[in-house]
Amino acid sequence: MGKKSKRNKKRQFSSVKALLKADREKEIEQYGKQVSMRPSKVHKSKKDYDRKRNKVDEIEME
Repeated sequence: MGKKSKRNKKRQFSSVKALLKADREKEIEQYGKQVSMRPSKVHKSKKDYDRKRNKVDEIEME
């Protein structure tokens, strides 16, 4: 039972991987670059120290 489930998982993983690759290639063909994975702005935690944000807060208070 263990070997069959491992094989099955491997097949599923490889098929999903192939679909993702095909979608990525299609996207690159259409737009000339990868659009869906474009880097976007990462959410920053307000608890993190950020000198720039603290400076803006001080200016707004004045």
